[in-house]
Amino acid sequence: MLSIHVTDPIKGSSDPDRYWTSTNLGEAVPEVMSPMCWSIWEESAETGWLYSMYSFGVLPRRRVAVSPDVNDRGLSCFYGRQALNVDVIKRTMADLPGISPDDFERDLMGSVRPDAPQFKGSLRRAPVVMVKAPLALLRTSRRLHRAHDDIRTWWLAEVVGASRADKEPIDRLVHAREQFQMMFSIHCAWRFVFQGAQSAVTDAATKAGDLGLADQLMSGVGEVNETKMADDLWRLGQGQISEVEFLELWGYHGPNEGNPYTTVWRENPAPVRAMAASYARRGERPADRAERAKLAGRVAEEKLLAATPALRRPMMRWLMRRTRNIVRTLQVGKAGYLMAIDGARAATRDFGRQQVEAGVLREVDDAFFLTVEECQQLVRGELTGVREIVDVRRAKRSEYKAMVLPVAFRGMPEPILIDGAGIETRLEFSGAASGGGKAEGRARVVTDPEQDVELDDGDILVCRFTDPSWAPLMSLSEALVIDIGGSASHGAVVARELGIPYVIGTEVGTRSIRDGDRILVDGDQNVVRILARAPGADAEAATA
Repeated sequence: MLSIHVTDPIKGSSDPDRYWTSTNLGEAVPEVMSPMCWSIWEESAETGWLYSMYSFGVLPRRRVAVSPDVNDRGLSCFYGRQALNVDVIKRTMADLPGISPDDFERDLMGSVRPDAPQFKGSLRRAPVVMVKAPLALLRTSRRLHRAHDDIRTWWLAEVVGASRADKEPIDRLVHAREQFQMMFSIHCAWRFVFQGAQSAVTDAATKAGDLGLADQLMSGVGEVNETKMADDLWRLGQGQISEVEFLELWGYHGPNEGNPYTTVWRENPAPVRAMAASYARRGERPADRAERAKLAGRVAEEKLLAATPALRRPMMRWLMRRTRNIVRTLQVGKAGYLMAIDGARAATRDFGRQQVEAGVLREVDDAFFLTVEECQQLVRGELTGVREIVDVRRAKRSEYKAMVLPVAFRGMPEPILIDGAGIETRLEFSGAASGGGKAEGRARVVTDPEQDVELDDGDILVCRFTDPSWAPLMSLSEALVIDIGGSASHGAVVARELGIPYVIGTEVGTRSIRDGDRILVDGDQNVVRILARAPGADAEAATA
């Protein structure tokens, strides 16, 4: 039972008719958030998607504000997991010409609800959209790259470097959240550009009579951050670069990196060393896999052009070139906001050390159970009962970690308890998105990105979610099966870039497949099939 004066910022609330999904944001912020994590994401993420609509002219500037009613917001938090308010976002997107609200739901969820409300767009802001949307398309990419470079300079100086000691931790924490909000807002604007490009490519492939071309056209774009990181890890394993050089490039990555209450590689490089050792024993370089995917993309482009009327081919070539740049730039935005989160992570831990030394907190990471605002109150001497607040919230977070939320739900979700009683026994299932051909091999089920796992040739990675820190493990895999995600998710982007089969958004993959099972992943047919159970699997699963 919560103490009367101890609030629970991460439980959430919802009216019964609201339709939510943890897809996308569940991937961006894996693991259960702490109050500090949510206080960094809450306003920033809400402002971010509203800013993207403002940048295209759909909303006036005054509408870029967080509603006091969570039911009117585009996102919220339930039991420590973020979720998108699907219909609120679709209603706003309906005013954006060329973007179908149903396409947004389809790309996010894999399909559109039969009873999904229809939102008819208004032409009232069409003149504004006609002026602002082209400018946003032209300027946002440059803004994103510029903001990324500025944040990288800041991250190297104040997180990796020694200049962080010159500033008070609470000031650095507030500044890091501001950096995150700025970067995430620009990233969200570009995310909707990606949405439009993906819809256009899918539409072109459908008209050409081969929907599979859409997946191939989005493959092998080249120079994507995650594949560059995996390739640098291979170079580290081969002794071509040092660990220090690698961490200065990629040290803000690590398990559950979108969640500030985690430990990234710059703090603990042990996972980097283990993965580099795996790469040292493997001959194939990630860059070679990406090159093969590029070739598949060029073949698909030629097929699509051949099926396109001659007069439309120049426009089609432009669309495909533009789409490749959009995919690359999307990952640049993600890298920028992850560095900002790492700045908040470092500042929170420094604040925790400061408060431990002052005798206020027991442990450094107790600071993650306070919000940014509460830390400010603590500095001003306005917050009492700090240890009780921390104890209660730490216990609630532990309780929430024993739960899994449905991918989609109405109102308050009914959590699924992870107690082994409700284990799935399906031998075949599909996902919200798939592609890349087919592969058969041994399943390696990874439910904790911090667990020590070594993939052999031909192994298939099965996990609940991915973030950029998973890219090295993904590049060692023959195929991917992921519980959470869709066609625009991180896992799909990296799988296409590496040219490997994938089925994403299965919801049940990690609960149906046992580690060591022999499975088939058919991305073309959107099917995952368990061919043989691993030795020692329980009898019930074997005979299901």
